[in-house]
Amino acid sequence: MKNKIILLLVCILMVCGCSNYRELDDLAIITAIAIDKSSDGKYELSFLIANSPKAQTSSKEGEAKTTVFSGKGKTLTEAANSVDSKSPKTLYYGHINVVIISEEIAREGFLNIADWLLRSPETRKQFYLMQSKDTDAKNILKIVEPLEATPSQSITSLIESNINSQSITTTISYSPFIEKVLEKGYDPILPSISVDGKISKGSSEKNLEKTEPTSYLKLDDTAIFREDKFVGYVGRKDSQSINVLNDSVHELKIDFKHEANDIVYTSNSIKTSTKLVDENHVKINIKGSGFVSEVNGKVSLEKVSTVKKLEKNLENALTKQLYKTLDKLQNEFKCDVFGFGNKIYGKYPKIWDKIENKWNDKYYPKLKIDINADLTIESSGSLNRSIEEVRS
Repeated sequence: MKNKIILLLVCILMVCGCSNYRELDDLAIITAIAIDKSSDGKYELSFLIANSPKAQTSSKEGEAKTTVFSGKGKTLTEAANSVDSKSPKTLYYGHINVVIISEEIAREGFLNIADWLLRSPETRKQFYLMQSKDTDAKNILKIVEPLEATPSQSITSLIESNINSQSITTTISYSPFIEKVLEKGYDPILPSISVDGKISKGSSEKNLEKTEPTSYLKLDDTAIFREDKFVGYVGRKDSQSINVLNDSVHELKIDFKHEANDIVYTSNSIKTSTKLVDENHVKINIKGSGFVSEVNGKVSLEKVSTVKKLEKNLENALTKQLYKTLDKLQNEFKCDVFGFGNKIYGKYPKIWDKIENKWNDKYYPKLKIDINADLTIESSGSLNRSIEEVRS
């Protein structure tokens, strides 16, 4: 009797396994979505779908690992239905890694499309959110690269490697972005992505066969939003400054001058704290330690006095760049991507009620911000003296 029960359980497990496999084989698994506006004003949805091996056949050499299906509609639902009618398999939204929106969509307002993404029961809300720059969002999905199997994997790897090594971009997923949009006194940001090279060549599998790809994806400037609407871009230096001020730095590299010599400082321990003095005044403290990772010139790092001068020049270089970024965000864009207004709302809610409607245009640009940087050089890498000094 016991053996019969065990045999029955094994049979049940085998049947369930086969059933699940057949169901999976019937799904078109979407790994990335691009959202554009077509010339006729309709929404255009593009789905990057992972190609599954065809039934009872083996994959052909050179066969594309992904397929892009696109559809248009007056609403996103209508556009999605248009894609569904073209797909021989049932669209599955449960494995989306990234959603890319075009500049036009971003300028009109993200909340116009947020509802559709939110209401899909299958969609996990942890996918990366990005904005295409200088090209339609759908073109980003077409570029194939040699280091990753699919464009969606290329994009996620690109974001994660850059946030860890350079801090010039940031990882933004759907839920945190929406939270920033809905928070009082907070304006969100998004990383942007562009295509370097011709899209027609980058979408060909031949792009994988070259030692140097003809076209590739690259992280571009940071997109600045006011509430849910895109207003403009800031470059690499400003993007890095935003990450420093928001205490979201993994590894920071700072270029600075010392007696006409170019120095590079590297730290993975930068910490930023923000203190609200009152509704008109903020103090920011930045603390960290690191090492000199490059010296172009004759600089002796054995002398304590030299190291102290280096630290002073380093701190001045960083604070100068941070103030420059703050000036741009406060006076040019008038976008509070640092959440200073949110801190006022939390500490002085009655005052916030009076200034909220004029925060970005009137009060935020006049907010006094003091920055104090305390950076130390713990080591100088494997050399205490530069190559130039050793040679001389």
